[in-house]
Amino acid sequence: SGETGAGKTESTKLLLQFLSVASQRSVSVPALGTGAHVEQAILESSPVMEAFGNAKTVYNNNSSRFGKFIQLDFSESGNIDGGCIVDYLLEKNRVVRQVPAERNFHVFYALLAGLEPEQKGE
Repeated sequence: SGETGAGKTESTKLLLQFLSVASQRSVSVPALGTGAHVEQAILESSPVMEAFGNAKTVYNNNSSRFGKFIQLDFSESGNIDGGCIVDYLLEKNRVVRQVPAERNFHVFYALLAGLEPEQKGE
């Protein structure tokens, strides 16, 4: 836990990157081995989770409106074998109502940005 804007999300990303590199160095693993694919999938899931769970608030333009529990599974040799990310406490009320000067979840704006101008008018 921590104050808004304290860097919890960015710290988590850096920690995951470090564990990924340390895991690959623990044993001579081919660059595209199974472990590398698992690690890459975990690292690449962050932007997707953020699109669905982050929103602009009066305090922060990219505020996490959810919590996440990240579990990494390691082999005996120290490689990341798998993992899962569980999200919780998503602000479901934000979908239908926001405080003035705040916005909905980023994913809605990304979806609307892909529409043709005629579709936006509908």
